Amino acid sequence: EGVAILCAVGVVVTVSAVNDYQKEQQFRALNAVKEDVSVTVIRDSKKTKVSTHDIVVGDVVLLSTGDMVCADGVVFDHNDLGLSEAMLTGESVIKRKGMFDIQDSDSDEAALKVGPALFAGTFVQEGEGRMIVLAVGQNTYQGLMEEKMKEDESEKSVLQKKLDDMTDLITKVGAGAGVLTVAVLLVRFALAFYQGACCKEAWDHSVHWVEALRFLVVGVTVFVVAVPEGLPLAVTIALAFSVKKMMNDQNLVRHLSACETMGSATTICSDKTGTLTTSRMAVNALWVGGKSYEEARIKDIKQLPNSTVQELCNACVINTLFKTYLRTGANNLPVYCGNDTECALLLLSDSLGHPYAGIRSTFKDDQTGRKVFSFSSDRKRMTTIVPVGKGFVAYTKGAAEIVSRECTSYLKDDGSEAKVDDKVRQQIAATIDNFSKQGLRTLCIARRELPAKTDHDDVAAVEKDLTVVCLVGIEDPLREEVPGAIADCQRAGIVVRMVTGDNIETARAIAQKCGIITPSDPLGAVLDGKTFRTTVADAEGNIDQAAFDKIWPTLRVLARSTPLDKYMLVSGIQASEAGPVRQTVAVTGDGTNDAPALKKADVGFAMGMQGTDVAKNASDVIIMDDNFVSIVAAVKWGRCVYDNICKFLQFQLTVNITACSLACVGAAVLTESPLNAIQMLWVNLIMDSFASLALATEDPTNSLLNRKPYPRDQAVLSQTMVRNMVLHSGWQLVVLTALIFGVGDVCTGHGDVCTGTVYINNYGSLRSGRPAAYDFNGVPGLCPPVYDPKDSSTFDASGAPLRSAGFCSEAHGGGAEKTQHYTMVFNVFVLMQLFNEINSRKIHNELNVLDGVLKNSYFIVIVIGTLLVQIALIEIPGVNTAFGCTSLTQDQWVASLLLGASVIPLNVLFHLVPVTMFPSGGGGIPDEDEDEGEEKKDDDSKKKD
Repeated sequence: EGVAILCAVGVVVTVSAVNDYQKEQQFRALNAVKEDVSVTVIRDSKKTKVSTHDIVVGDVVLLSTGDMVCADGVVFDHNDLGLSEAMLTGESVIKRKGMFDIQDSDSDEAALKVGPALFAGTFVQEGEGRMIVLAVGQNTYQGLMEEKMKEDESEKSVLQKKLDDMTDLITKVGAGAGVLTVAVLLVRFALAFYQGACCKEAWDHSVHWVEALRFLVVGVTVFVVAVPEGLPLAVTIALAFSVKKMMNDQNLVRHLSACETMGSATTICSDKTGTLTTSRMAVNALWVGGKSYEEARIKDIKQLPNSTVQELCNACVINTLFKTYLRTGANNLPVYCGNDTECALLLLSDSLGHPYAGIRSTFKDDQTGRKVFSFSSDRKRMTTIVPVGKGFVAYTKGAAEIVSRECTSYLKDDGSEAKVDDKVRQQIAATIDNFSKQGLRTLCIARRELPAKTDHDDVAAVEKDLTVVCLVGIEDPLREEVPGAIADCQRAGIVVRMVTGDNIETARAIAQKCGIITPSDPLGAVLDGKTFRTTVADAEGNIDQAAFDKIWPTLRVLARSTPLDKYMLVSGIQASEAGPVRQTVAVTGDGTNDAPALKKADVGFAMGMQGTDVAKNASDVIIMDDNFVSIVAAVKWGRCVYDNICKFLQFQLTVNITACSLACVGAAVLTESPLNAIQMLWVNLIMDSFASLALATEDPTNSLLNRKPYPRDQAVLSQTMVRNMVLHSGWQLVVLTALIFGVGDVCTGHGDVCTGTVYINNYGSLRSGRPAAYDFNGVPGLCPPVYDPKDSSTFDASGAPLRSAGFCSEAHGGGAEKTQHYTMVFNVFVLMQLFNEINSRKIHNELNVLDGVLKNSYFIVIVIGTLLVQIALIEIPGVNTAFGCTSLTQDQWVASLLLGASVIPLNVLFHLVPVTMFPSGGGGIPDEDEDEGEEKKDDDSKKKD
């Protein structure tokens, strides 16, 4: 038995260790996917290419569009670098880099700050420049953040805390029951000596010390049976199984506890870019020739004269950097390289039937006479001049409201030019305003024909008297599946909040499109980061919880937010007690500065494609495809894991209640348990381990999203589960008590059937397997007298004592033979648990316990396998002896199976008993579980709401 227990512990530890090892290997493999990029540096006045791993302080790194900055440093010399620092700050705005402050003479701003600092992990979106390296590796800003996010001692999950509390209670009750059982046995033991009962006439060291020691064993058995020792294995198997399956749903789980915690999530704070959107900028609206074309009608532009379409595509493609290009990725989707906005224009040209590659082959990068005026923050536009015919054409693109002011004409549908009068200018202004309200980034693309003698060095002279070719509205389009996924979350009682660095109008438009907000939502549903900070934070930056509690219940969108805002939002919601239940918060992040929020959240989701290593290391789950739908899949898996553990818990506690009651009653009445220790080990450890695999491997279904999350303070045992456990264990005890005390004739001799005088005739013809001390005390004069040489009534005619030397030991189970009576008790007990395993598949009051059973091959194999092993334990000679059993007849097997299967039809009757009659141990399943029909009605009403 000790070896068996040691093996069980070994299984639990091994499964956990192997799973941890595998997920860590997967995580390392994910990070290893990144290529070892070569960069150009200047060393000893010579250009050379080196690995990013070989960069050292003092190197001069040459940067250009599309490069990732590999170290911290500062720019020097002339440059026109524009960087995306979204990975650090969460802001999608391009940051200009330079050595000095540039006076912006065209605006009211005093100066435009251009910082010289570059940080590892950021990307060059535009321009070229040089950087001198000041810090590498762990000494960079990104490296320091990673050090701060080193793994702390993992905090227990919500379910683990609940299970710990419940196990502590069961342990105390079990310990009390064990002590009480030993006390009752010792009192009965002393009373028997006082009354001079059979085998208690005088103290016999060889018999009574062993019997007293057996009392302690019985007490320990009661305690061991009461504790659900199969629970850790069930939890481990459920989590490990789910982790492997979640990989198919694009979830790489780094912390096992995150699986079930996600099932209790009440709030998801999600990024916009790449998670709710595709992270591929696209032209969503156009204004050409005085007409607007929305997304669905953009292809109608092909109906215009080919010369007009050709000029539009030329204007879009020629005025882009050659380091911006498209390549084909997975599923034939375009992968953007370089500036996202320019990539959207290239994609537009392709969709209109004029491949950008063909245009670039005509107007090459090194074309004689080509001149580029790069984008600058003071001009807010970019211009490219190319030779066409005997002259030149200047193509300009930039902020719509600024470039359009320089335009005096516009391109008509037929390709001719017309003057921009007041009516057209108002139309242009209205179009820009309309695009802006839709959350689109609006550009004006214009052209101007230049004579050959024009001074091309005077950019101000070139960028005037322009002709509007088109206005384009560009956005990061919403993923098609996101609105449905958010509707699923809302149906499941989960509030989705969008946290983005975009401006408030863009954020509002995207939130409306995906269903996070509706036009009827209050004004407080959308806030910008500055307003949020000034409202909820004091002068020192600490959260004012009272002020926070006034806004967070209605807050749905946080725009122009910083990573600090996200951290404050997560912290405030977690600490709040304003809602009906304490909140469980999940958060997404991809940037280095998102790491504190990811660490603080109950479940942190990092983006696998765009996320930094710091964000991934701080997360609990990595979303491999950066898709919000994968987060919804994680919710389903979390609820599935929670339910699977509850299913096993319902099953094992039913077994434990029955087994513990049998042990207690058996000890108090029979002075020993009807089930011996090895039988108890089979029932309570091995079979439960198999059951954990059977019940903890159910796959999630969409119906899991039809109910609200489990509250954090709700006990793991619901009223429905308690009712099922009490009624099923009660029925099992009735059947087993009837078998133990109502079957088994009392007689002397050996064998399965009484052949001599029957002193007590019970139901059936089986000979009793109960202890002889119990049976004989019920028949006066049946107990053999103590041997006394002087008393002829204590020995037979041959002089042999009527009470043999081993009688007292055998009478209290010391050497009891194996009987069909007690084998039947053991067999019926196991079969009732086996059939109740089918009932335990449902914990929400469902009537059809067989629904979906064929979809879980583990369950079918394990139930059939357990039945076959049970048959082997009873019928195979030698094996049955070890388990204290003997072979049964065919009729006895049929009777055992019928009694075992009785728990399935009775389960239907038990549903008629109201769950309100039973305690829930601190909280129950939501009210809709009271009745399956009512649950469906509730779901329908929720969908309507």
